[in-house]
Amino acid sequence: MMKKIDMNHWERKEMYDFFKLYDLPRYQVTVDIDVTNLHRFVKEKNLSFYFSMMWVVMNELNQIENFKYRIENDDVYLFDQVHPSFTDLIENTNKFKIVNTLFDEDIENFVQCAKSKSKLQKNKFIVYDEEIRQDLVYITVFPWATYTHVTQATQINSKDAIPRILWGKYRVVNDRIIMPLTIEAHHSFVDGYHMGLLINKIEEKIEKL
Repeated sequence: MMKKIDMNHWERKEMYDFFKLYDLPRYQVTVDIDVTNLHRFVKEKNLSFYFSMMWVVMNELNQIENFKYRIENDDVYLFDQVHPSFTDLIENTNKFKIVNTLFDEDIENFVQCAKSKSKLQKNKFIVYDEEIRQDLVYITVFPWATYTHVTQATQINSKDAIPRILWGKYRVVNDRIIMPLTIEAHHSFVDGYHMGLLINKIEEKIEKL
């Protein structure tokens, strides 16, 4: 479900009007996060680390309204819930595919559904009819190396408000498992405060698993 925002009574109207004029209003933040507890959790539950991390991100992101605004034509809409569109390797190749699945508040159900959806898509690169939706969050992973900065392929489209989230290879630092996490969002809706809020919520959720 989504609702159209009444721009005349919206607290972010001034910021929206300001940033929508930018050619590239999306910006990125990269941080290191401690995923030690998530690593332990997935080992105990025999779950995929990738899909479990995806669940943590989506669970916390769905609790922050600012990440769920989207632009359709010149109108702003707020979705009740958003869902992941993720990359996954095609079996027995070094090529990837783009898959989307519905979010589920139960982590084990979500992981199973995401794996099943990817398997059903087989070696098809993308299902275009499924990717034209606005209620998505683009998620990918770079598991071959750690990093401190990253850019992603993008089109110059100031109305594209879909968040992008990426994480890299984790490493051990002082007996803790540390991983780079990158979040990209549209500044008309997401300020530094909201970026920080999401990062903190992700870290807190991992510690509570």
